[in-house]
Amino acid sequence: MELTLGPVLFDWKRSELLRFYEEAADMEVETVYIGEVVCARRSRLSTGDIEAIASALQRAGKKVVASSLALVSNEEELSLVRAVAALPLPIEANDLSVLGIVDTTEKEVLAGPHLKTYNREAVSFLKSQGVRHVTFPVELPGSSVAYNLEGSGIKAEVFAHGKLPLALSWRCYSSRLNGLTKGNCRYDCSKDPDGLDLRTMPKAGEDIGEPCFSVNGTSIMSALPQSLIEFTEELSAMGVGALRISPHYKHTKETVRIFRERINDEMTGAATLAELKALYGSELVNGWYSGRAGKVTTEAAKVAAASLG
Repeated sequence: MELTLGPVLFDWKRSELLRFYEEAADMEVETVYIGEVVCARRSRLSTGDIEAIASALQRAGKKVVASSLALVSNEEELSLVRAVAALPLPIEANDLSVLGIVDTTEKEVLAGPHLKTYNREAVSFLKSQGVRHVTFPVELPGSSVAYNLEGSGIKAEVFAHGKLPLALSWRCYSSRLNGLTKGNCRYDCSKDPDGLDLRTMPKAGEDIGEPCFSVNGTSIMSALPQSLIEFTEELSAMGVGALRISPHYKHTKETVRIFRERINDEMTGAATLAELKALYGSELVNGWYSGRAGKVTTEAAKVAAASLG
């Protein structure tokens, strides 16, 4: 089973992105995705930067894929999609506009997790358009992934670790928080390189509320990272070919190492999960994978499963 490094979903400075991808060359992943997915206004890397990064990663033996925007609503955003599509790289489509721009007989197109590939009909449609690689939506249960994969002939990827992208808006939460609109953006989202965490109102007798969401510019994400590291064998058995690790500002290199050790059967699922929890200093979630609420933590899922057993 392959490991992939997803596109950076947060607003990091250009120097930080360049340093990150320099480090990525030494990470044990087969594929690296590069590109701005969330907001066209914060596209820190030029197409020249992306080509230079891609060349360095390819020399290190990585496949490099350019990721497109997930929300395309105006000419500025469509222009960015066209620029990404013109790069001499395969492209990950996070919006169907890509299929209207790219000839899939000449360039490899991969379906990203922001496309709503919920069922076999969606998989069949994408195949009819020349797509042969699908990263399923983060909210899709494992049982649905297995059902959609059966007899499909596609290569499947799942979002295996990282804060979950939940929703996108044309308006910017980070700008609004600072009394601005998206039109006079000051890149306030860059102040929170892993997103600005939100909590619920505290209950009676509590000092603070529970982690709720994470604000990331025009995107709302989960407060806690998801991790499917306990299910690597199950995912492999159902035919999933790649696990995606979504970059965080810290710990990405260590996360890749831990997943690689799990895939190589050098550590148990329980041991690797414990190491990840210690690394991130928080609980991890995996509720959606088992058909529960996405915010259900790995520990709560075990308790629920034991009670049903």
